[in-house]
Amino acid sequence: MLKLDIRVKILVLILTNILMFKMMTLNLHLVIAVLFTLYLGVNSNFRRMMNLFLIYMFFTVYEMYFSHTVTLKVIDSFLLLTSLMYKTLYFPLCAGIALVSSSKVSELICFLRQIRLPKKVIIVLAVLFRFFPVLLTDYKLIRNSLKIKGIGVNRGYYLLHPIKFFEYVFVPYVIISTNIANELSVSCLCRGLDNENEPTSFVELKFKIQDYIFSILVIIGFVYIMFMRW
Repeated sequence: MLKLDIRVKILVLILTNILMFKMMTLNLHLVIAVLFTLYLGVNSNFRRMMNLFLIYMFFTVYEMYFSHTVTLKVIDSFLLLTSLMYKTLYFPLCAGIALVSSSKVSELICFLRQIRLPKKVIIVLAVLFRFFPVLLTDYKLIRNSLKIKGIGVNRGYYLLHPIKFFEYVFVPYVIISTNIANELSVSCLCRGLDNENEPTSFVELKFKIQDYIFSILVIIGFVYIMFMRW
């Protein structure tokens, strides 16, 4: 795993949110997507990286070779619209998952305190930072418990039975997500995030040589892509 300072990863996330509005050719978009996929791979796990990239390649191949060849125009329009949305969000999606997967909440809190954000904003961002990973873990637990009971064993089960999906997965998922939000909020308050006194931190953020090199390369690449005519 590539150990980068959390400030570098936040910089990458900000730049990707700007970059996704840049008009570019299909080939250039593919090259940048490969780079962000590798960035995700070194900051997360290989399986997650491959799943996201395979979906990206499916939409790219469809857009290049099979678009406007589908008999039903509704299906073709739906796939093209989904492709546009997914590929537009692919860069910030990779950067966001890499940030959440390879960073600690304590690092985020330390950074937010350094830039003097209000304590209420820090609490909200700290809860959100841990909310989605915990939610994903609980979703897997729900699926595993249903499989033990013989429900939803195959992947197409919930597509064929949407009402059962709503009953067995969505309803408990909403209840669990509410409990998770409350528990994470209490956890942040117990750690003294709302304390009015000057806080101390065991985490010390320091730029290392790889942080400087990576930041310079990212900024150069970003400026080159944004201001060059393609």
